[in-house]
Amino acid sequence: MEKFELLDKDGNRTGKIMTGSDIDDKSRIPKGYYVAIVGVLIINDNNEVLLEKRSMLKKIDPGKWGICGGKVDHNEEPIDAGIRETYEEIGILLDKSEMKLLCVNKSETAYFNIFYVKKNIDISKCKLQKEEVDELKYFNIEKLGELYHEGIEWKEALSKILH
Repeated sequence: MEKFELLDKDGNRTGKIMTGSDIDDKSRIPKGYYVAIVGVLIINDNNEVLLEKRSMLKKIDPGKWGICGGKVDHNEEPIDAGIRETYEEIGILLDKSEMKLLCVNKSETAYFNIFYVKKNIDISKCKLQKEEVDELKYFNIEKLGELYHEGIEWKEALSKILH
């Protein structure tokens, strides 16, 4: 059974543990607590962002474009979760030394750590996790707003490092 430790408003661990099925119902997350979520942006030499199209089998946001990522497991660091999620979803193993923190965002129930890595990934060599991902594609940063996406709160921070 998946377990996740909730964070406080400042992103600190609280010791309060919830299961994956409980967290999937946002109404069960106590007020003032947050789920730790990680995202990983992969940027090629043309400053294009690698996005994945969420599987149509997903309960939440099927068919939307987004970055690799997911929930941070109990006793896992966000950067390690980013490496794990990227490997699980697209079959690419990132090195911790390549990754940099881009930004931290907070919603009503989640605390997002967004990392980025500058790396040319050959999409044809990726192994997609079919339950999670239907397609991979590189996008120019200016085109991101036109996509049917699950969130690009990181776009402004990304623009600052690319220009």
